[in-house]
Amino acid sequence: MNTLSINTHLLEGWSLPIMVLDTKLRFIFANEAYLQAVHRTYKEIEDAYIFDVFPDTEGLVQSVLSKFNATLSGTVTQLEAQPFQLEVEDGSMREIVWQATQDPLRDGKGSIIGLIQRCQDITHQYQLEHRNKIIGRELSHRIKNSMAVISAIARITGRNASNISDYIQSFTARIAAMSRTNDLLVGSDWFGLDIQEIFKSELSPYVDKGHTASTLNGPPARLSIDASRNLSMISHELATNAVKYGCLGKQGGHLDVQWTRTNDQIDITWQEHCAHPITPSDDVGFGTRLFDILPSVTVTRDFTPTGLHLTITMDGENLFA
Repeated sequence: MNTLSINTHLLEGWSLPIMVLDTKLRFIFANEAYLQAVHRTYKEIEDAYIFDVFPDTEGLVQSVLSKFNATLSGTVTQLEAQPFQLEVEDGSMREIVWQATQDPLRDGKGSIIGLIQRCQDITHQYQLEHRNKIIGRELSHRIKNSMAVISAIARITGRNASNISDYIQSFTARIAAMSRTNDLLVGSDWFGLDIQEIFKSELSPYVDKGHTASTLNGPPARLSIDASRNLSMISHELATNAVKYGCLGKQGGHLDVQWTRTNDQIDITWQEHCAHPITPSDDVGFGTRLFDILPSVTVTRDFTPTGLHLTITMDGENLFA
């Protein structure tokens, strides 16, 4: 394009937005595609200085100006893809992202008399790339959190296991519970899980065996991703212990889980009604240690004549999705 002279008929037919500036960076041409993109008429911009038409921050103006000056010195330049704030017909501002290339405009003798800029609207592509970067950072954060949780599970499981076989079985079951939670989160597009969905996921294997009946009762409450994982681990430990020692271990038992929501807090009661006598234990098990390391989770428990009665309080501004 180094030997271009202005051919308005040719440029007007291009689908890409094109504008032409003279050596003083004043508009001397803009095709219809350009005018539609910037929501201007040619009368509004004709012979106007480009930064009077499109004012921006000093830093951005200087960056663009240096490119324009290089073009006027004979170099083909390209602006980095960047957002521009444009006023649309209703007076509001709209952000668009353009990838712009500038070519020197020469007269018949080869002298530079201005520049031609052709633009490509890459707003959608830019938004997708920006979203992917955010998703990538969030995924990295979640992986780090998961690794930290797995490390804690491995450490605490080791403290409570009596032998390697017991360790492997307990650790594998807990990782499987985490995997089930991840599957549910994927199904919710990583939007968090409802409390009832969490308890159903952990209790369904035992209900299917017909060993117990259970009641889940409470208002809809979708927890954040981290809170969903925390409650999933808690419910898994409670269900596992209920199978070993409590109401899920023998036929005739009943489990009652209820929850209430108040502002940024959830209160959950886990009440076991066992069909057989139980003996409370003073041992510090995995569940107790788990409760101690989970943030914004408070647990109180009591062994009633019919079984374990436990209250879980979860709170914090990041509790809900």
